[in-house]
Amino acid sequence: MKTKPVWMLLSLLLVLSLFVGTPAAEADGWGHGGARAKRLTGQIDYQFVGHLGMTDDEGRKLIWEGTIEGDITGTMKWWFGPSPAPGVEYLGGKVGYYAGRWEIWDLEGKKLLLAGESAGKTVTPVTPDGQLDGMWDGHGVVTEACRGFNRLRGRRIYETGPVIWAPFPFYGTGIFVIY
Repeated sequence: MKTKPVWMLLSLLLVLSLFVGTPAAEADGWGHGGARAKRLTGQIDYQFVGHLGMTDDEGRKLIWEGTIEGDITGTMKWWFGPSPAPGVEYLGGKVGYYAGRWEIWDLEGKKLLLAGESAGKTVTPVTPDGQLDGMWDGHGVVTEACRGFNRLRGRRIYETGPVIWAPFPFYGTGIFVIY
């Protein structure tokens, strides 16, 4: 008969252990259920800065810079290395490929909040009037996170938006999602 109290105690400990993690999950600023239960979405407004010639320690070039507003607010940067594949032309346009690093900084640009790697493509059709506007999208992963966002490491990202080629500097508005 001694096994019944032991099983009851183990069952009670198991149930209690399920509730112990809940306050810690909410303490990271991601609301009920923690980061695994929520996706982060933000509107991104970006502008081409590749002509400025800025590079990072790994030799990647800063191509786009902008802002993100939504579940997180800050400034964003996209650093690109060499294209992983040559561009392709097709009847009516072209496709270019990229691989690089994205970063989200606080609004003052002093603290790195999140960073990661992504890869994707930009499709640029030629419009009937000869304009070259494009649409880019990419997928990636969160590789770095400051305190408060640590639970997002390893999560996937999706980024997309139009690229308006004229007037210079090129620009666009899209979305950035961590899921």
